Parts: sequence; structure tokens; C-alpha cells
Amino acid sequence: MDQNQRSSSSSASASRAYQFHPARAAIVNLFDLYLGRSSRQKPEDSVREPPNKSQKRVVALNRELPPRNEQFLLDFEQLQSQFPDQDQLRVVTESVLISLVVQCSNHAPRAEFLLFALRSLCTIGHINWDSFLPSLLSSVSAAEMSVGQGSQAMPAVSSQSGMLQSSNNIPHSSNFQSSNPASPLPAVHGIGSPGQSAIEPSCVTMSPVKSSDMPCNGQQATARVNSSIRDNAISSLRQLCCKIILTGLEFNLKPVTHADIFSHMLNWLVNWDQKQLGVDESDGVKSWRPGKALIEWLHSCLDVIWLLVDEDKCRVPFYELLRSGLQFMENIPDDEALFTLILEIHRRRDMMAMHMKMLDQHLHCPTFGTHRIFSQTTPSVSGEAVASLRYSPITYPSVLGEPLHGEDLATSIPKGSLDWERALRCIRHALCTTPSPDWWKRVLLVAPCYRSPSQGPTPGAVFTSEMICEGTIDRIVELLKLTNSDINCWQEWLVFSDIFFFLIKSGCVDFVDFVDKLVSRLTEGDQHILRTNHVTWLLAQIIRVELVMSALNADARKVETTRKILSFHKEDRSSDPNSPQSILLDFISSCQNLRIWSLNTTTREYLNNEQLQKGKQIDEWWRQASKGDRMVDYMNMDDRSIGMFWVVSYTMAQPACETVINWLSAAGVAESLPGTNLQSNERLMVMREVSPLPMSLLSGFSINLCLKLAYQMEESLFSGQVVPSIAMAETYTRLLLIAPHSLFRSHFSHLAQRNPSVLSKPGVTLLVLEILNYRLLPLYRYQGKSKALMYDVTKIISALKSKRGDHRVFRLAENLCMNLILSLRDFFLVKREGKGPTEFTETLNRITVVTLAIIIKTRGIADADHLLYLQTMLEQILATSEHTWSDETLRFFPPLLRDFLITRIDKRGLAIQAWQQAETTVINQCTQLLSPSADPTYVMTYISHSFPQHRKYLCAGAWILMQGHPENINSVNLARVLREFSPRK
Repeated sequence: MDQNQRSSSSSASASRAYQFHPARAAIVNLFDLYLGRSSRQKPEDSVREPPNKSQKRVVALNRELPPRNEQFLLDFEQLQSQFPDQDQLRVVTESVLISLVVQCSNHAPRAEFLLFALRSLCTIGHINWDSFLPSLLSSVSAAEMSVGQGSQAMPAVSSQSGMLQSSNNIPHSSNFQSSNPASPLPAVHGIGSPGQSAIEPSCVTMSPVKSSDMPCNGQQATARVNSSIRDNAISSLRQLCCKIILTGLEFNLKPVTHADIFSHMLNWLVNWDQKQLGVDESDGVKSWRPGKALIEWLHSCLDVIWLLVDEDKCRVPFYELLRSGLQFMENIPDDEALFTLILEIHRRRDMMAMHMKMLDQHLHCPTFGTHRIFSQTTPSVSGEAVASLRYSPITYPSVLGEPLHGEDLATSIPKGSLDWERALRCIRHALCTTPSPDWWKRVLLVAPCYRSPSQGPTPGAVFTSEMICEGTIDRIVELLKLTNSDINCWQEWLVFSDIFFFLIKSGCVDFVDFVDKLVSRLTEGDQHILRTNHVTWLLAQIIRVELVMSALNADARKVETTRKILSFHKEDRSSDPNSPQSILLDFISSCQNLRIWSLNTTTREYLNNEQLQKGKQIDEWWRQASKGDRMVDYMNMDDRSIGMFWVVSYTMAQPACETVINWLSAAGVAESLPGTNLQSNERLMVMREVSPLPMSLLSGFSINLCLKLAYQMEESLFSGQVVPSIAMAETYTRLLLIAPHSLFRSHFSHLAQRNPSVLSKPGVTLLVLEILNYRLLPLYRYQGKSKALMYDVTKIISALKSKRGDHRVFRLAENLCMNLILSLRDFFLVKREGKGPTEFTETLNRITVVTLAIIIKTRGIADADHLLYLQTMLEQILATSEHTWSDETLRFFPPLLRDFLITRIDKRGLAIQAWQQAETTVINQCTQLLSPSADPTYVMTYISHSFPQHRKYLCAGAWILMQGHPENINSVNLARVLREFSPRK
């Protein structure tokens, strides 16, 4: 016998034991006494049916009045004291109570007493609600099921007895006659009517008509009566059950009890109109309406649900109602209370949809995209590239059921359809949450007008240029509405302009079509929404993009497009006219007119002469700011100067770029300060170190100026002959962080393309590694380029392993690679090519194993191919690693790694033995080499005559002699020796 059989047999035996417990009869008799069920009348005195229509007998039952309710607790405590095992007594009491609830639910006074008895027993702690309520609900369900079975077995009600069929599953009182098969749900009278005792036959009041006098539809009428009896019985039972549950919810119940109650209540509500078999729907049932009894238990059931989902108590989370499908009931009763609950569910669903706009069954969030795209979509992509790709943001099944991807999907979505709206929701979400350019490049399709015939399909791309155009216009309108409501959203405009520049430059938007649709939207669809020059500023950002210049120069609709661009101009009426943003927006139309004037002579007649003349004010300010040899002090600029310099960045980007580079390349700024010991008219001239440009200033630069600055600073930082200043390096990193979509470049490949020999210089490599390690690592993670950067850095580590003297560059590269590995959250390959041992150091090998263990244990393996490669990758890692992991550590590793690593031989004992053998020699050599008074000539002796097994302990010996104080050793001799050794040694 298995465990389930043993447990079921033990529970059945326990149930039988409680059924025949000696206390059961006493408890039943006590309850019968207070329920008025202990009648002394004889069976022959029971009510009989009158023999004919003319004679009726009214019988007053001779029964004693039950004791007062207040006496019940005293009597029960007296009975309780007779039995030592209180737990068994409690279980028996709960069983009797459940039986009585099922039997007496249709009798209002008895039901009220049972509620009173339950509350009284709770005061002495004799009811365990966590066991009582689930048992009660289970018994109620069994009783309702038995009623349904009884209605099928007995479609007509006997004139002699209205008693429903019994259920052997529900325990009942011990004084029930075996010859009188009582149902767990007795015949229902009206609420408050006198009921029969256990030995009284219950009657259905019917006219004493003989069966021969019944019309032909007598069976149907009887079935309707039977159905009404059944429904009233179930309604009464459910209402009493809900009252008991409401009492139980006043106590602290277990979560599983709350879940059980919640499940039963939802089931009752959803199936409130369920018809039992045996009733012909063609009859009066069609015109049936909810009765008073049904509405009462519905309201009690709703009271229970509102208490369960009460946010102050947190018994059941409200989202369980959202998941329940209650709001999708086919036949909702005409009841305001139930309608209120369904309305609240719909309101919460709408709130959730607002916060999770783009999530539905076919839509994947761009910021938290699911893992892999399907392999069949990238047949020509390498294994590592596939590992870094993700599912396209939307996937739909085609007519035959296979998923559509890329251009097949994009071209299959008709404009205005639900699928089109889903795609736009994803785009709008992306424009607000700014996923990386890497995500955009995977999902965008180049506009047909910019696409070359030789260009192949883009795997994973699902957004056409029309979708991007519409989503971009939606975002512009949204930002305009925020701006008009006096909300300071300048930062949102800056972020959007960076993405907008990226989209236009990538050719994902047909610029001419975009301008047409934007004009239509702002002049027809959303009138009076354009009150500021933000749109003009946005177009000024992209006016130097090659595709835009081509549209304004060579396109057949260039004149019309130019006129539409100029129509976006509005006179700026800012509440703060002296702020840098207001000054920029005030002059931006002039900048745009000046640029268009220089592009094409055929469109000059449409330019605004007033705005062209306004350009003279920009020139005048620039002449005053850069007059003579005086340098612009970018650290002490007022708001007007900042705003005007932003304006200059749109009209004279090259001169502005040169002044910034001159500032960052200068030795310092001369200042005259009053001295403490000088005369009042005398001042002290000092040189103040140049500081990097503040972010508040850089943020307003035109993207064109940012591109020029990045190029010029890279020339000075990495190819110049002068050691670059910290101010320039910091300004360079700030520039890349401000515009991640427009300015990002993968540094190692980018610099190698500009000058293949630049990375061979140790100083340049060191500076690049420092910039990446300390400033740009988050940017690479945002761009999804961590793995590519790790492979580039690994090549540097491999080249420096055997190169002597470059310890600083080597350790910095190792530290950067360490940070990259620890930041990875997806399965990764340790070699881009996938073959041969890794080029990692011992430290990196250990960190790689730990990171793989974390990834597998917390995120799993998303691709089955990774399982096939995992063993090969571990062999690559451990081929150059001597490290072993203890049993204590391996206990926390996933089984895939544990089974592989547990077979490695522990060499820690050998390593300790090797150190013990070399320790005396190492300490002796290090003392001669590193003592403060060491002979300088011993350095060459050590380099020429020391053994490799002793050299590897050089730093360990130095650490021992240092004793926590670096001044205790000769650092000069140590540096001279290290310069002669490679990191491998």
C-alpha cells in the first residue's frame, strides 16, 4: 500500500472513530435540546394527510420549550469536563456542528441558535476555524451535489413526503431513524416557519388531489415544485454558511483557509444560475427570475469577498479577482451589489493596463525583452551573436500557425488594425522608457525610400517606417501637452531628441512623409497644441543629417517640405524668458532659417526675413564673448550666456567646438585675487586649474556640436602628443553619457579604425581602460555591449600576459574584465570563436565559474544548445586553472557544475607544501632585495640568478616583510624587478 492509500485509510479510520466517540451522543443530545428537536410524541401521533378535500386536521405538537440560549455555554462546559481529551472533543463538536448546519439551515430560529452556539464556543477557544471552515465548505458542496443527484433520481415529489434524497457522505444526528432516509438538506419551508424534528416526516403542502385527477402536465408542475424546493434549500444553506464565514473572518485564519473560502465564494457566484438536471427549460423556467433567498445569499457571499480582498487586512490579493474571470460571467443577475464588484474589477484591470501599457499575450517589453529569438530567423548569424539576441518585441501566429518574424510580420499588419495598435503601444512605450540602440537596431526596418535593393531581410525587425513615424508623432504630441500644462519636461525633450536623431539618421523614418503627417496632426487633429518652438528645435537637431539635407536639396517636394518645416515657428512666450531653455527656443527659428538659407537658393524666398535679421544678434554676442585673447570661462557663465552659447552651437558649431577644445587644453585660467598681506589696490595673480564642462551646459549643445567635440577630443586624448588633461577626459565621458543613442561608439574597434597603431601605445591603452572601467561601464551595459567589450579586453590580457613590465595595464584590464563578467546576466561564451582554452587569468577563471553558477541557479539556461556547450566551456576554463572548490562551496552550486567540478583533484595541499619548501629561500632573497638598506646591485643578481619557483612568491614575500607598512620595504628595488618580469611570471 502506498503512502496516499495509507493516509486515506488512516483518515477514514479516524473519521469512524470520531463518529462513534462516546461524547458524540451527548453533544448531539445537548444541541437537540436547545434546537427544540427532542420531541417525546409517539410516531403514530405524527401529522397525517387529510383523507379528502373537506376535512383538514390541525395538530398542535406537544413539545417542551428549549432552555434559554444563555444557559448553553454552562451546560456545554459541564459536558466538557466529563471528557479528558479536549482535542478529540473539539473535533467531534465541529463534526456535529457541521452536520447540524447542513440540516437546520432552512429553519431560521435553529440557524440563529447555531450561530450563537458557534460564537459562544469561540469565546472558550473550542473552535479551530482553520479546520472547521474547510470541512464546512466541503460538506456543503457534498450536500449540494447530493441534492442534484436526488433530483435526477426522483423527478416527482411524493405526496406523502417532501423529504429530499439523503447523502451518506454527510454525518447526521444519531437519533435519526434508519427507516426514514433524511436528506442532509431537509424540505424547505419559508424562513421562520416551524420545522419538523428528526423523527417527524416533512410535508410539502399540496392539495389532496388524487393522481387520477391530475392533468397531463402534472409531472412538469411537480418538477417545478421540486426545483423550487431544491433552490430554496441551497440558498438557505449558502446564506447560513456565509454568516458563519463572516464570523470566522473576525479571527486570524491561515492563508490556505482564506484561499479555500475565496475559491468557494467565486464558484458560487460564477455558477449562481446553474440549472440542475431534470427540469425542462421549455417550461416556466425560462421566465424565472432571482428570488429573495437567492439575492440574500448572493449579498452575503459578496460581503465575504469584500472582506477577503480588503487591502488593510491583505487576506487575499485583489488581483486574484482579476484572474478569476468573474467579470466575464455570461448571465449577470440584475443586482447592484454584484455589478459594483464587477465594475471595480474592470476599473482595476484598466489601472493595471495603464501601468503595463504594452504587455499582452503577443507583446514583449523592450526594456525587459525575453531571451532568445528563434534560431531559424538567423541562419547566417554566429553562435555568440544569436546568444545575445532576443525575441522580437511582437510575435503573431500566421494563418498556418507558425510564428511570423521580421518583415513578414511587419508587412502583414494592416494599418488601423488591433495588431497595428499593439505595435504602436510597444513603440510608444519604448520612446518613453528609452531602451538601448541595440534594441532599436534589431526591431526597425529601413524606410523603403532609403533602402538599397541589395539589402537583405532584417531578422527580428517588426516595426515599419509608418509605425515609427506615427509613434514618434504621438510622443511629440504627448510632450507638447505636458509643456502646455506648465510641467517642466525639458529633460524628457532632451532624451527624446537623442532618440529622434538616432531614428532619422538610421533611415527608419521617411523624413518627407514624417513632416507631412506632423503638419496634418498639429493643424487638423490637435489644433492649438503647438504654442512653443519645441518642434522647431527638434527639427533643428536633425537638419544636418545627410538624409534630411538630401530631402531639402534634391527631393522633388523640397519646397513644400521646407515651407512646412518653417510653419512650426511660434513666438516664444515663456514664463521665464531669461532661462537658458527660453533663450534657445527664442532664437532657434533664426538658427533654422540660417541653415536652410545656406542649403538651397530655391527656397530662400520662403524664409522669414525677421528671423534672418535676428541672426545678427547671435553673431554680435559671439563676437563679444570671444573678443581678443580672452577665453570663455565655462565655469562661471550666467543663464543668458549659457542660453546664447547653446544657440551658437546650432549656427556656428565649428568655432564653438574650437573654443571648448582650447578651454580643455589650456594649462589653467588666470585669476587675480586679493592678498592678505597686500595693499588694498594690489592683487595676486594665480592660475586656476581647468575644470570639465558641467552637465547642465553640455545638455543643451546641439547634437552636431557634440559629434564634433567627441571627434576632436578623441584626437587629443588618444592620438595627441600632449598628455591629456583630466578635464578633457571627464568632459569626453560626460558627452557620451548625455547622448547614448547619437554618440555611442565601441572604443576598441572605433579607435582601431581611425588609427590601427593607436592601441599599441601603453599610455593610450591605459587611458582607454581607465575611462571604460571607471566611467563608461554602465553605458556599455545599457548598450548591451558587455560581452563584446569582454572579448576585446580578453585579447589585451592575452597579449600582456607574456609582456614584461606592463603590470598596471594588465591589472586594469583584468579588473575591467572582472567587472564585466560579474555584470553578465545571460549565458555567455568564454571565447568568441568557441575553440581552445580561455585567455583568462586564474582570477578571471574562478569568477567565470562563480558567475555561471549564479546565472544557472537564478535564471536557468534559456537555450538547449547551451547545455551541449556547457561542458566544453568548462573544459576551456579549467584547462588553464588550478583552482578547486571545497565541498562546502560546491553544495551551493547547480548540479550541472557541481558534477563536473567535484571530480577535480584538490591541489591545495601541494601548493602549501611548495610554499613551505620555498619559504626560507624566498624570505632570505626578499630580505636582501627589499630591505630599506638593500644593495642596489643585488637587483641584477636577483633577476639573473633567481629560480622561477621562487620568483612567483616575490610579492608574497614583500607582503610579509611589509607588515602592513609600505615604508618597511624598498619600493624602488621592487619596481625595478617587476619591470623585468611579465605578469605570467
